Formats: sequence, C-alpha cells, structure tokens
Amino acid sequence: MPFRYLPDVALADIAFETESDTVNGLFESSALALSDVMVDPRTMRSGTTRKFRVSSDDLDTLLYDFLTEIIVVKDVESLLFRKAKVEVAANRKSLEATMKGEPIDRERHLLRNDVKAVTMHMFGVRQEGKLWKATVVLDI
Repeated sequence: MPFRYLPDVALADIAFETESDTVNGLFESSALALSDVMVDPRTMRSGTTRKFRVSSDDLDTLLYDFLTEIIVVKDVESLLFRKAKVEVAANRKSLEATMKGEPIDRERHLLRNDVKAVTMHMFGVRQEGKLWKATVVLDI
C-alpha cells in the first residue's frame, strides 16, 4: 500500500503519510489515501470520470488545494473516487488530474468517514533522498 495511517497524531482527525519516487505518484497516492478514509474502494466502481485542473503558488499548496477540491466534489456532487492519474506541471505550480469513481451509493458503498477538510497541522510535502513524501491531517 503506498500510504500508511498515523493513528497517534490526533484523536478527532485522521492523519496519513504518502510516499512515491515521483511527484505525480505522490499526488496520486495522496488522493487515494483521502478516498480510502472516506470509503472502502473495494465497494466502488470506476464508471464516472472527473477531470481536475488546479493551480497554486507552490507544491505544498498545490497538494492542499487538490485534496480540498476532491472533498468539495464529494460534498457538492456526491462523487467518490477509487482511481487517480495526476500530471503535475514541470514548474510544480499546477496539475491536471483524471479521477475515476462514482456517485455515493449508501446501499453498496462501505462508507467510512465524512472528511470535512484538509488541515494545515503537520501538512507538508518534502523530498527525502529519491523519495517524495507528504504528511496530511484530515478533519473528520
């Protein structure tokens, strides 16, 4: 699994850390970790495609804004995702993502947590050697 939960960080929040050898992979893993917090992906299909375009001032803010956009789509359009393909621009200030999932189906989906927001607590993207890592705390 390309992410792991950090259970001792907060009691009312859920924290995770992702890592990848590429920035694109880091963003994809972070999107999938966020989705995994909300729904068991094994109960989902990939029939709906949603494209995202996000721009920000820096790489940290880009990840924050991307994850926030996924939460907004969940809240406004009732869409959850199980697949992610992300292309971060060379300047690391914008991205294009294709997410696949489906509308929430309370009969079929095993829903987990209703994520309210990404928090700034411990939030960050960093490069350690050849790996890219991110730490994210979600308000639930």
